[in-house]
Amino acid sequence: MDAKVLENAILSLGRDTALLARFRADPAGVGAELGLDAEWAAVIADGRRDRLRSAGVVDGITILVSRWFADDLGDSTSSSRFHVEASAPLPDPDVPENLVFAGGCSHVPDLLARPEIDPADAVERLTDGYRRLAERLAAADPEVLLVTADCHFQSFRTGAFVIGTGASHTGSMEFFKRPDLDLTLTGDPEFAQAMVDAVRAEGMEVEESDRIDLDHGLIVPLRQLLPRPDLPVIPIITQPARSFSPFGARAFGQVLRTVVESRGRRVAMLATGGLSHWLDPGRFGGVDVEFDTYILEMLQAGRGNDLGNLEPYPLLDHGQYEFLNWLIMLGLAGPGVRGEVLAYEPMEASGGGWTVVDLPLPDRAPRDEGGRACLTGR
Repeated sequence: MDAKVLENAILSLGRDTALLARFRADPAGVGAELGLDAEWAAVIADGRRDRLRSAGVVDGITILVSRWFADDLGDSTSSSRFHVEASAPLPDPDVPENLVFAGGCSHVPDLLARPEIDPADAVERLTDGYRRLAERLAAADPEVLLVTADCHFQSFRTGAFVIGTGASHTGSMEFFKRPDLDLTLTGDPEFAQAMVDAVRAEGMEVEESDRIDLDHGLIVPLRQLLPRPDLPVIPIITQPARSFSPFGARAFGQVLRTVVESRGRRVAMLATGGLSHWLDPGRFGGVDVEFDTYILEMLQAGRGNDLGNLEPYPLLDHGQYEFLNWLIMLGLAGPGVRGEVLAYEPMEASGGGWTVVDLPLPDRAPRDEGGRACLTGR
């Protein structure tokens, strides 16, 4: 069931007490008047907020069905907060034509700086996930790569997302006692400025910066994934310590679709960061496997964009402050694209639930296990 149909039905019931009374007496019949099938009418009548949330309905609306419609003042019957809705049909993917690759991975500094602190078998599986993603990125043969990361050490003027407009970007992992782990990237000022202009044209905030000091957020993934050293890279930096909006991150990515579609370049999009990860004192090293699994299952179900409907707290409470980076990528790729999890490893020593995910895009040449284009199906 489409989230907008569900939202409109719930709001209609909320505005009309007589309609709500009729609905309580005959959920299926009145639900049909509101465009609902019998199953989803029962979901609303029973106050099952978990299923409504997983279908993409925002929490400010889902709470009406329990606290107000069902008169459950404590919302005490709601459960299964991490339900993934598998029965509702996915929208047809609407991927920008020039987008040739989309995926995401963690940017764990210890993976390169001191991998020996984590279990060797877990490090090997995670590294293999990067290897497989690197093969798929190379096979996509992009002409420009957009990469999201969050701000770790560099301070910008505002709390807005930052787009790197410089001709080059450089840095090292000196803060992790490894200045030898350095990287220099070629930028694309013209493409980056087009992105800035498109965001501002939509009335959204963005900061442009000709200087992006590379840290582990970009060095760790790109030292493993960058197909060639001269590939132009445009960094997009989020600042979750200053502003945190899941909806805003997804909307930011959606605006970038117009640039990708109009520039005539083969574009790849890589999100970095997360999953669960805490920096606050006393909590570093915690891993929320349950919520990490929920996010990965949402990605696998093609419902990653629906995570942008969460209020900030559900993500922050589960250590997902870096998931803004992924939501930008998901907004660009669009809804309905199913993810493939190449690796997930909870690693307490390095401090989080680390993952590598590919979003195989539709209407592209199928790939074999190594990521190479092939003439037959998978």
